Amino acid sequence: MGTAAPFDLDQAIVDLVSRGAVKVPPYPAVAFKIEKLIRGGDYGLDALAKLVSSDQVLSADVLRVSNSAFYSRGGAVNSVSGAVARLGAKDVARLALAFGLGAHATAEGALASLRRQVWMDALGSALLCQALAKGRGLSPDEAFSAGLLHDFGKVVAVACIEDVLARREGVAAMPLAEWSALVDRYHVELGVVMAARWDLPPVLADVISLHHEPSSVAAADRKLVDLVAAVDEVIAMLGDRTHLSPEDLGAAAMLQGTEGEVVSRTLTQLPGFVASFETADSWKSNGSALVAPPPRPPPSPGSEPQPPPWPVVLSMGGRPASYRILGVASTHFMVNGSAPVPENLLVEMKVQCEPPLTGFASVKLAWPDAGGFTMLVQPYALTGTSLERWKEIVASAAVEA
Repeated sequence: MGTAAPFDLDQAIVDLVSRGAVKVPPYPAVAFKIEKLIRGGDYGLDALAKLVSSDQVLSADVLRVSNSAFYSRGGAVNSVSGAVARLGAKDVARLALAFGLGAHATAEGALASLRRQVWMDALGSALLCQALAKGRGLSPDEAFSAGLLHDFGKVVAVACIEDVLARREGVAAMPLAEWSALVDRYHVELGVVMAARWDLPPVLADVISLHHEPSSVAAADRKLVDLVAAVDEVIAMLGDRTHLSPEDLGAAAMLQGTEGEVVSRTLTQLPGFVASFETADSWKSNGSALVAPPPRPPPSPGSEPQPPPWPVVLSMGGRPASYRILGVASTHFMVNGSAPVPENLLVEMKVQCEPPLTGFASVKLAWPDAGGFTMLVQPYALTGTSLERWKEIVASAAVEA
């Protein structure tokens, strides 16, 4: 009896594409209707509010986000019509698309933590593209959509991998970096499939297919592809840093002129914008069944430095949990506590030192440890006094060590 050939996940994905069997989520129906209404031009906010109200999930999302720290202005809004009036038609259209896509990007699954990282990056890209659009002579609305959609093929790729592996037993877990590399190999090809299924305009289809190409000369709108590529460089920096300095942004090869200053201003808003899409329900599932836990660090020789004594509170949707700090490094800190936080969610962070450090952070790694959970937490896009306080904490930890 012959030996069965080893399973080839790459080939399985190629087979899905060649057979036209890739599962692509539908384009958000209500977002399409809202875009059509706004393009028509002859509408009022009442008509827009009625359309939003036709979708119960979108109504709740729009109402919640209109009262978030990013959008809130003054008192609370308690009705969909009030939320639409506060946000304005263009923001409602952008949010309808984002919420519709987010339902797929934040779905549960064995690789949900990777999917959530893709979605966090997509939201950041959308806001930065929107902020830089006018300076490049582009439509902010189109730029927002381009930033949001250009890497959505990664969400499709993760779903394909989960679908293929769900039919196999004994699949070995791999480090997150290996899963990410696999997704990166196929996300453009699967994004092209998605663009065709959704019948996206040529300018957006080109952004999806060409944003990694060395030249955008073949694009219907080269400026839009170049904008997304420039923002991709900024988002990649945010992936492994707590903040972006003027020197970091000055080294971003595709930013033009004073765009580094625009990015710096937008970074003060970015965490609140991304966090406004998170809900308390996101905390329910970690979604890392196929992700191998990190190797345990070897014990340090000699006496261990004393970690800072302050508790750290991580919270989302009004649900706080307290942790003790195990150690501090320049880009992250390690904490331990009884409540796990799913990886790659953006949560509010408060280090209860004096004065306290407040801001946003994401959990990069989490694993069961010492009767609870140990987590590697990375502050996200720190600016202003929060950044200065973080630098003080890092410097203090280095001196104690």
